Amino acid sequence: MSKYDIILFHPPAIYDFRSRPMFPGMLGRTVEGLQFSKVPIGMLSIAEYLDRHGYRVVLDNLGDRMINSPDFDVDRHIRESEAGIFGISLHFQQHSQGALEIARLCKKHHPNAVVVVGGLTATRFHDEIIEKYEFIDAVIRAEAEKPFLRMVRAYEKTGQLGVTPNLTCRDSHGKVHVTPLMPASVDLDEFEYTRFDLLDPKTSVYPADSVSRYSLEVCRGCVHNCSICGGSAYTYKKYLNMAKPSFRSPGKIAADMKKLNDQGITFIGLFQDPRMAGRAYWQELVAALKRERPVLDRLSLDILAPVDEDYIREIRGVAHNIILHFCPNTGSDKVRKRLGRGYTNDQVIHTIKICHEYRIPVTNFFSVGLADESEMDAKKTWDLWRQLDQMEHEAFSKGEFHAIEENVPIGGQILGPIVLDPGSQAFDSPGKYGYRLLYKNLEEYVRGLSEPSWHQWLNYETALMEKKQIVEMIYSSVEFTIEQREKYGFFSQPEAHYERCRIEADRVITKEMEKLSQVPESVKKANYIASLRRNLDELEKRRMVFL
Repeated sequence: MSKYDIILFHPPAIYDFRSRPMFPGMLGRTVEGLQFSKVPIGMLSIAEYLDRHGYRVVLDNLGDRMINSPDFDVDRHIRESEAGIFGISLHFQQHSQGALEIARLCKKHHPNAVVVVGGLTATRFHDEIIEKYEFIDAVIRAEAEKPFLRMVRAYEKTGQLGVTPNLTCRDSHGKVHVTPLMPASVDLDEFEYTRFDLLDPKTSVYPADSVSRYSLEVCRGCVHNCSICGGSAYTYKKYLNMAKPSFRSPGKIAADMKKLNDQGITFIGLFQDPRMAGRAYWQELVAALKRERPVLDRLSLDILAPVDEDYIREIRGVAHNIILHFCPNTGSDKVRKRLGRGYTNDQVIHTIKICHEYRIPVTNFFSVGLADESEMDAKKTWDLWRQLDQMEHEAFSKGEFHAIEENVPIGGQILGPIVLDPGSQAFDSPGKYGYRLLYKNLEEYVRGLSEPSWHQWLNYETALMEKKQIVEMIYSSVEFTIEQREKYGFFSQPEAHYERCRIEADRVITKEMEKLSQVPESVKKANYIASLRRNLDELEKRRMVFL
């Protein structure tokens, strides 16, 4: 008898990230940091739902194992894993290469087991996956808790796939079946998200070098339609059969927080903006949290649109240490409107003012390379960034954040490149939204992700800019952020000097990778790429000399 009925694997983003030279560049300081080792919350919900119905299941975080144990043998681990069904997460598009390789290993070592993938990205490419990758038996599309259970039960009885909802699969004759989607959930109260006993290892929740933290869902779905987002209202309606978001009740959210407290977690975040369900909902959530009084050493909340004072005043009473996450994306009202966000810079600034009045810091996320964005528009982003930095500096100088500095990161906005999520409006209709896709299907995207340099992973150009121009605009914008952080004391002069050296080194690597992309694969080419990686590692080792 197998040890488990079902093993759910969370893969690394890139399967062989430990053995080949990679250059994360403007996406992150380390290759390990780009493996996205936190499991999608829906995977834990699936594991609990199967466990609740009597199946032996474990959620195995392979990406986490690989990051924390350099000698961890993935091939051996999968070979020694025992289950009748292996499920692999392909939710976030960044995991495409890793998910496919883990699925390949599962089928290699367990040819008689069922290998199934699921998640938003798998849903978007379900037909391509079944047509091209014979080592994958099925894709569970859209929501997976109930369809997964139905698939397991039907397979137990008949030994066949293809008779249950939300499934794309091949039958024993190789014929592809695409079954209809079940009705989407109307609320999330029937699912559970805190069963860490089903997660192995738990280091993504309880990291050795940081505090324990976890985030909970307010809802599944969204009311907004940002063109590049794979979690937009458009995507959920088209690919998940969800006409509107499904919410978790305020009482359940408060109870979830108490369950996290019982497991030693007091740094808690809430995914999605509670205001999407209306005023009565968020007021009930505030009341439930005040009534139940979970321990919140830090509470982070998303705001997907500008706020009013009523909301900020109310949430301020929930916890002492609160931080909000806002995503203006750009300092150009024109570009932001094109993205699908109809608010203005004045509204952004008003939002930050209100938050600061109530001693709540805000992390603002900005992007580079959006549709209709020119170099002049990028400079408008810099101008808005300067205003927000000045506002934050003034609040900091007045001591408005003094009581929460230890538990809330204060200082600076966040900037990075964009990705056109599979299933987003811009991915499905790029020309309409101002983009040109470079990778049009999963196979092409995986090939791009297998290239060495971060700039080769970008899957688009815009109607105004080719990739080369976008990459240089990203470099220039990051240089601007270094100046700002040095100005306000978040970087010392030596730290800022080091960061500038890193950018210049990365510019050189980017140019070299472009040249090498035209060169056939060879030992000489591989050795040269490895030497570039060693040189970059040497620069990192010398960081302490700069500091």
